[in-house]
Amino acid sequence: MPDWCRNSLTIEGSKELIADVKRILNRPFVASTYLWNATTGKMEFSETIYSNPVFAFHNIYNHIQDGVSDEAYLKPADFARATTEIESFSGNNWYDWNMRNWGCKWDVGVPDGEEEYADTDNETELTDESETFLAYRFNTPIQDYGPWGPPIEAIIKLSTLYPTLSLNLSYEDEETGSGGQVTLLNGSLTVIEVYDNKCGGCESLDTMEYCDNDCGKICSECNYLGEAELDIVEECDIHKKYLDD
Repeated sequence: MPDWCRNSLTIEGSKELIADVKRILNRPFVASTYLWNATTGKMEFSETIYSNPVFAFHNIYNHIQDGVSDEAYLKPADFARATTEIESFSGNNWYDWNMRNWGCKWDVGVPDGEEEYADTDNETELTDESETFLAYRFNTPIQDYGPWGPPIEAIIKLSTLYPTLSLNLSYEDEETGSGGQVTLLNGSLTVIEVYDNKCGGCESLDTMEYCDNDCGKICSECNYLGEAELDIVEECDIHKKYLDD
């Protein structure tokens, strides 16, 4: 299974448009695609029902809207091609089309039967829902080819559909800690920050450094030990004094 990119998207705007974008993103649909079968360990053809997808790239833009037939879209991706050709995403098979139009290979909509353990949430509904604000959390796979994880293309398309809404996307690789934040308005993207790592204590950027005594990664600003090997820190002359803190 892939490593994951954690995404947090907020959307702000008028009461009417917020209600509409929430409805559109959660619109029911049926998708025929190739999905990972954990039992067989293979990608297999499947028809999946999304009665309550919460947030789905399919509802922002899909291959039918692009004039691509199901027959062309459902063809397997050819990974025997040269790497440069794979990374061009020039075909209309599901992998090339998704990467080109969404920025990642799989949708994040919640299919029927997976609601209990879904990675996609409307976080606004978990607190006090605002009529002019939406917040979503979802995970996208770290890619083997091309862009490494955040679904930038899909969010740009959403911003183009709703040009007066203000969108903010924060993303982070759960394995490496690298990430960033962008804002979008009328399809125009502004980069707020890009980082290789972020401290979980003081939230400083690019301050997590490996200790020479093999303690793991420790923040050079606040000495945050949340990503360190604490049993090794106990023997480290440099960092053991921070254990009590």
